[in-house]
Amino acid sequence: MKPNRREFTLMGAGTALGIAMPSTFGTISAETPKPKAAEIPWYQKIRRVGQTNFNEKDPLNANVEEWADYWASAKVEAVALSVSSAIAFYPTNVPFFRRSPYLNGRDLFGDCLKAAKARGIRVYGRMSPDVQWLDPKLLEVHPRWFRRDKDGNLLSPAPDIAFTCQFSGQFSEFHPAIMRELNARYDLDGMYMNGWPTMQVCYCETCRKIGDPQSKAYKDALMASAVNLINLYKSIVAEKNPNGFYSCNLGGGLKENGLDQWALTRTAQWYTADNQARQGVVAPVWQDAQQVKFARCLMGDRAVAADTASYSRTGRIMWRNVAEEPAEVECRMAQTSAAGGIIWYHWLGLEQGFKEDRRWQKLGRDFMSWQASHDEHFHNVQSLAKVAVLVAPKSTNMYSAPSDEDKTDSIEGMYAVLVEARIPFEFIHEEDLSRESLSRYEALLLPNIALLSDAQCRVLEQFVERGGSLLATFETGLYDESGKPRADFALGPLFGISKTGPRQRAEYKAAQGILSVHLQKICQRNAITAGFEETEWIAGPVWRVPLAPISNPIMTFINPYPGYPTEAVYMREPPTNSQAVVLQERGKSRLAYLPGDVDASYWRLDNWDLGRQLLNTIQWVLGDRNPVKVEGEGLLDVCAWETEAGFALHFVNYNGPNAFRGKMRKPVTLGPQKVRLELPRDVRIKRASLLRAEKPLPFQQQGRTIEFTVPSIGSYEVAALET
Repeated sequence: MKPNRREFTLMGAGTALGIAMPSTFGTISAETPKPKAAEIPWYQKIRRVGQTNFNEKDPLNANVEEWADYWASAKVEAVALSVSSAIAFYPTNVPFFRRSPYLNGRDLFGDCLKAAKARGIRVYGRMSPDVQWLDPKLLEVHPRWFRRDKDGNLLSPAPDIAFTCQFSGQFSEFHPAIMRELNARYDLDGMYMNGWPTMQVCYCETCRKIGDPQSKAYKDALMASAVNLINLYKSIVAEKNPNGFYSCNLGGGLKENGLDQWALTRTAQWYTADNQARQGVVAPVWQDAQQVKFARCLMGDRAVAADTASYSRTGRIMWRNVAEEPAEVECRMAQTSAAGGIIWYHWLGLEQGFKEDRRWQKLGRDFMSWQASHDEHFHNVQSLAKVAVLVAPKSTNMYSAPSDEDKTDSIEGMYAVLVEARIPFEFIHEEDLSRESLSRYEALLLPNIALLSDAQCRVLEQFVERGGSLLATFETGLYDESGKPRADFALGPLFGISKTGPRQRAEYKAAQGILSVHLQKICQRNAITAGFEETEWIAGPVWRVPLAPISNPIMTFINPYPGYPTEAVYMREPPTNSQAVVLQERGKSRLAYLPGDVDASYWRLDNWDLGRQLLNTIQWVLGDRNPVKVEGEGLLDVCAWETEAGFALHFVNYNGPNAFRGKMRKPVTLGPQKVRLELPRDVRIKRASLLRAEKPLPFQQQGRTIEFTVPSIGSYEVAALET
């Protein structure tokens, strides 16, 4: 039944600002008990999702059967189907929800839903609350639905469409009306909202009353509103389908968009890592795997999907109706699969994707149908990784960095070295730092986790007492949880360190911008200096914290000296006694502290002395407790899982032309890789196979040790071990 104007206005009344409602912001609820297998919802079990966004003209010529046949051939288990908010693709009766003028009485949404269901494919509706069609009457009746700039102008991404304000009835009234209409008409399995929540900047009348968009008060209000709206939308989905799911778009990863993703995901059913392509040509080739790992550290065992665009995109530049480089797309889907995520394959336009440019179809169909044929090996029980990297978005956002470089560079550097070393690893979120979360790991890496609370420090100390090992860099623990500087390292007694002054940028400044940073003098030979046998010094990081000297240091810093002219390039003073590496052993625990920003400097400058030093330190800290060892040539991302069928080792090949310039080309096939795996318990492996090669895999087992050789690796390989 079509709602009248009063009924529509009252839908969700009192929630227009969000902040007037009770808020869960700042409250972390207890995690619900892990469900039994029979209770696990369908959306947590699936591995493949398809999406073809509609455009306004698609109702004219869309071949629904062809669309459904394609996704069925790709063996997807669900499709995201366009509901939209700027344009309706079904005959809606919601006021101000503009029907596509090309519908001509057609129900494109309903027809596609019926066709998908007939093929056994679940359907969830895709909405975009961040944009709205600029109907003149709507603008007259609800002018506050839209974002404004400082001059009061509408913010518009396309002709006759404008961005919407979260603090308005467009979110609290209009979208609930659409959702309830969908509930009444269609058998949907869930609903997903694209483009929201985001850290919007708006100067409409409502927002001006809340505060400046850059202020803490405004950002807190956005968070409170987002939590309330998410709870509202989830409750509407549950009205029709208790087994359905609601998901908002929580992409962003390590570089958060300003919202507290931890708080927003405490009761989330699904996380969409909506980084459809690399964010510019400087983004790492492994960005998709990284996003999935970050999402999983937020979500635990709940559903995590990563959106892979099959259209061409580099950062903000998009060719949205042109197919992407196939090797890049396949690499991203492989990363999602290896890191434990749900593949979400994405194209725009029915007419454009099924008549104009069809190149995207074969790749998606081949990869996802291949995965489906080995489905049991992609349902993971637990990661076999024994190394974790602590990620701290709150710490990163509040940290007063010494330079204007990206504050996640320290994590990126640590990540790069772990991939280069082929060491499987996971992320732990700062809000999840606990005895339980650390119990699965032998070593924890702290890449410049500058802000640490006293409670977090106690958890880390207890981890060491139980035999866990730690590696920390630069200013880790030099600030409390509010960002207030500490007089000395919070973990100083644990690492046996004390600072003697503030952080220092070690450089020799000269005319015309010629800089020379400090070096590191090798004082002792041990595992940390492996690979440096033919040198007495190595490159040093850009920033460091000066430490109190100790006797018999491993390395110390050499102060900078001129880098030009060549006649002046020599050391002016003896090496300092300020330590560059501090190592300790406490029972089974190994502790290492690097006072320089070795990880960040390596990522920014790509100096292999720094990478080798960091790698040596990680390997020393881990010792022989890494259960997966892979020997061979090439840059290979290794992920290891216990699965429902047994165990699986994933190998993603990052060797290819242009791989580090934004687009993977055809990867260079890698030669033999010798693998040694220590199983987590006593179990016999019955058979092994290479899933991409579709071949049996010869192996040897002695106790818990499994050894085999992968003869070659193209873009991606999975060694599946069945129990």
